Amino acid sequence: MKKNNFIFLKKKDCNIPILFCCDHASNIIPPEYNNIGLNKDILNQHIAFDIGAKKVTDILSKKFQTNCIIAKYSRLLIDLNRDPNHKNLIPINSDEISIDKNKNLSKNEIKNRIKFYHETYHKKISSVLAKMDHQFNCKTTLICIHSFTPSLKNEKIRPWDIGLLYRYDKRIYRPIKECLESLKNLEIGDNLPYSGFDDVNYTMTYHGEKQKRPFISLEIKNDVFEKKNKKRLKNIIDSITLGIYKSQISLGGLYAENIKKIKL
Repeated sequence: MKKNNFIFLKKKDCNIPILFCCDHASNIIPPEYNNIGLNKDILNQHIAFDIGAKKVTDILSKKFQTNCIIAKYSRLLIDLNRDPNHKNLIPINSDEISIDKNKNLSKNEIKNRIKFYHETYHKKISSVLAKMDHQFNCKTTLICIHSFTPSLKNEKIRPWDIGLLYRYDKRIYRPIKECLESLKNLEIGDNLPYSGFDDVNYTMTYHGEKQKRPFISLEIKNDVFEKKNKKRLKNIIDSITLGIYKSQISLGGLYAENIKKIKL
């Protein structure tokens, strides 16, 4: 039976070379896995997915009238933002919660999860990027959307509103950072709460850095998605939108030419 782990939201009139992706968009476990032994309360927590990240990805793709790819299933089944050989590709615990049904898996089960869920997602990203590169005659910008919890158990409070994760290529990191720092009431994490150089950023490293395309991973603190913070969420999304816009202007050439077609 054919399986995959992506939803491709293709814009009919895609006008700019930017692709948004969301590795941890969903807390859904495929039915045959019986929620891998976890109750709904746990599956609604941050360990199962990046709370609010799917919403932001959808909003930004609509604002910029461009394509996005979002994961269909929880990172507790398999983490799409990890190298296939990463020790925590299929987590056995997360933030002090044990995932017993992921322990002692057979080699065949691990192979199947990689084949049907990890590979299908990344092959789709590669395919869409290649087509967009051809369409726009330039390397499509890749923007990965994530969210983070205000604090992990037994760790300090994370004060940042937005984290910017990057590696050696800072072409779009710099203008986005400058834009966000120029705005009031936003605490920006510079390679925080995670670093782009950690081994937990497979998607932006594999599809971005290795393909020499502009890329960044944006982390948003997930308490902003609470109903009481609706106004602040709008401000953060508007700020990110402006930062992305300026980053494409900064790249110049076809990037600037195409982004100017968008009315934000």
